[in-house]
Amino acid sequence: MPSDPVVVQGTAIDTASPSGDVDPNFSKGEEQPKQCHDIWAAILGVGNFIAMLVVAIMYGQDAWNAVVNNDSEYEYSGVVYMVLICGAIAMVLSGVMLFIMMAIPTFLIKFSLIFVVVLSGVSAAFCFIYGNIWGGVFGIIFFLIGLCYARAVWSRIPFASANLLTGCTAIKQNSGSILVSFIFLLLAFVWSIIWGMGIAGVSDQVYKKNLNGTTEINYGILFGLLLSFFFGHQIVQNSIHVIIAGCVGSWWFSPEENGCCGPAVTGGTCRALTTSFGSICFGSLVVAIIQALRALANEAR
Repeated sequence: MPSDPVVVQGTAIDTASPSGDVDPNFSKGEEQPKQCHDIWAAILGVGNFIAMLVVAIMYGQDAWNAVVNNDSEYEYSGVVYMVLICGAIAMVLSGVMLFIMMAIPTFLIKFSLIFVVVLSGVSAAFCFIYGNIWGGVFGIIFFLIGLCYARAVWSRIPFASANLLTGCTAIKQNSGSILVSFIFLLLAFVWSIIWGMGIAGVSDQVYKKNLNGTTEINYGILFGLLLSFFFGHQIVQNSIHVIIAGCVGSWWFSPEENGCCGPAVTGGTCRALTTSFGSICFGSLVVAIIQALRALANEAR
């Protein structure tokens, strides 16, 4: 007996097998044992948040008071304002782009592809106008490469659009995941403030001035601070990813769990913060080490 089609954004998608026969013994998914993995990484991730909070309380308060009273040897007000402005802009842009993506996903894919090609052509034209011949030549090369790429993948846009439509449908039917994502985005914002206060306090304690007035940087401490920063943000970012993936999986295999704050949303959030948290921290640590090394290399130039 053929299965009923699944309706995605008003489009019916046939989920039957190619032969039209369905194995009566087929079961959707496989029950996985509920257990925590990479517990050491989870402890390290939580310890990172706690350690930076302690550093911010111990050293950051004096640095913050010095900034407020204009008594600090270094000027941190720009850093504070930068964190606040970037955090606010990130939250606004995230919300706007989310609603745009859910409203016009197909147009967004085509526009982004065409925009890159047009931007390369415009850059090449400006380079020639202002006498930068080599810049114009490279601009034309990238413009032609963009045209070839757009021509090659244009036929795949419907497939990409269908995937994006499916994902948007899953998010719409589990809209509580959007609220959870913004809560985690707010946590990332708070983490940036805590880390900023911590590094301000450490800078006042550790950075010294030589006789010639130059600043001597302890790269070991700098690497640790950068690692802590990237580690915290990667944990938040990957937690959101795991929560959304869990919601989409539940939407596909267990549609009865859908809802604004239904089992799909609460279950995905609980899994991300419990049984999957160690694996999230493990992957985040690997990426954070690479990001910290790259940032340190850029600083040492």
